[in-house]
Amino acid sequence: MSIKSFIKRPPISLPPTAKLRDVVRAMAENNVGLIVIVEGDRPVGVVSERDVIRALARGIGLDADVRAVGTFEGLVEVKLDAPVYDVVKAMRERGIRHVLVVDDEGRLKGVVSVRDMIEDRAIVEAWKHAWPTTDFESPP
Repeated sequence: MSIKSFIKRPPISLPPTAKLRDVVRAMAENNVGLIVIVEGDRPVGVVSERDVIRALARGIGLDADVRAVGTFEGLVEVKLDAPVYDVVKAMRERGIRHVLVVDDEGRLKGVVSVRDMIEDRAIVEAWKHAWPTTDFESPP
């Protein structure tokens, strides 16, 4: 099973010229914890709920540029056909709660969160990869 099947909706994105206020509004209006910063249709950064909290705690105002708040290097991107097990493993190793899903040309296609990954089918898929000879049709 590929990560593509876990994309629930189009990603919520803003341009690099956005302000922190725009990020907070977009998060609230869309009930998401991550906003992708894009140039055209390619991700260049992300701003998470944690980034917002840390910025506000440091006294950064809502009129600050997103570049002062978000992550713009070392983004974790996976291809649409990436196996779910590999994505879960990468998220765990990097200690992140979201991955950006891109096509072969690097265009943003979606965001998958830890919450998306804890669905039964993600757990079963990871289990199948770790223990490929297990019979999932009959209980142990």
